[in-house]
Amino acid sequence: MTSSTEDHKLAAPVYDPRDQAIIDDPLPALRALQENDPVHWSDKLRGWVITRYDDVRRIQLNEHISADRLTPYYESLPSEQQNRIRELIRYLNTWVAFKDPPEHTRLRRLMNKVFTPGAVRHLHGSVERAVGVLLDGLAGREQFDFIEDFAYPLPATVIMDMLGLPHSDMEPLKDWSNKMQLFIGSATASPNKHALAQEGAVEMAAYFREVILEREHTPGEDMISKLLAIRDADATLSEDEVIGTSILFLFAGHETTTNLLGNGIRALLQHPEQLERLRREPAMIKSAVEEILRFDGPTGALVRIVKHDHELRGRQLSQGDRVFVMVNAANHDPRKFEDPGKFDISRDPNPHLTFNYGPHFCLGAPLARMEGEVAIGEVIRRFPDLRLTADHYEYMDTLVMRGVRSMPVATG
Repeated sequence: MTSSTEDHKLAAPVYDPRDQAIIDDPLPALRALQENDPVHWSDKLRGWVITRYDDVRRIQLNEHISADRLTPYYESLPSEQQNRIRELIRYLNTWVAFKDPPEHTRLRRLMNKVFTPGAVRHLHGSVERAVGVLLDGLAGREQFDFIEDFAYPLPATVIMDMLGLPHSDMEPLKDWSNKMQLFIGSATASPNKHALAQEGAVEMAAYFREVILEREHTPGEDMISKLLAIRDADATLSEDEVIGTSILFLFAGHETTTNLLGNGIRALLQHPEQLERLRREPAMIKSAVEEILRFDGPTGALVRIVKHDHELRGRQLSQGDRVFVMVNAANHDPRKFEDPGKFDISRDPNPHLTFNYGPHFCLGAPLARMEGEVAIGEVIRRFPDLRLTADHYEYMDTLVMRGVRSMPVATG
């Protein structure tokens, strides 16, 4: 049984996440790892790459694994490099996504008071109106960019309404979010990601600090006002955590859904028989969205840290090692899914891991699903002749998020 890192580096399949061809189409390389080296040490990532469904699911629950990947990374940097991203880490370290119990439990409990199922259901009408307004604006156009003109502004509009932010602030917030995305998404081919992410975090934190000052004087029914009410009632919630949670809601609230919409429409247009089936049977939209989430989901990977030495499939994972949990690979594991390479909108059951599993299950999953169902259903209804205008799409340089920044389409 192999137990040392050096032994298994030698025979491992080649996986280079910096290669744009692999960024665009990672599944062939990841499936090779899945079959031949499911617990793979990557020199390029300086961490473990996990690809099988059962292992990914287990790690999402594993007591030996930590979600706090920022603290050990930051502490490993020389002081000069720490100073360059100090403010970035200050606010990201408040995110519930990067916390373990008991801090994760505390923050999740407080966030559950704001992001309730009732609050999500209440947004259904707002989503329908936003979809209608955006599609009305695209009516009559022969071509448009599906991401720029629809898939980005829709969830951004919804989340900004939730936070009580003016739509006129969307462009600067988008710019700051894109800068942070390079760091949060574990970009592998962007050398200036630290400086850009720090810049985006500083600007966004300053923006939300001003919003908080305003809401303290004139609170409303928005989520920032509700967070402030919790802060005033529960001294365990700090102002930095209110700012950080606001940034998290904005970032996660639009990034995942933008990619879900883009990847979803692209998958349907590339599988016309499934698209026609959905048009004939619009009630299948729920199962169609679940298959989109599995087939080319908006979550490429999760990054974790080994808390305690332990063994997985004969490999020795040591304290402090980084672990890249390849969610989209797990969603294509033939051990769990019959014919996983087939896009089938009627797939049932469909236990994909796109929204995580266990204590870190995505708080915004119900909203993302609802936006996907409303938006995709209405797009294919209004644009019966929608088609892609390119054969190839360049995906973003990020392991964690999966999507494209541009997707031109034609309407006839």
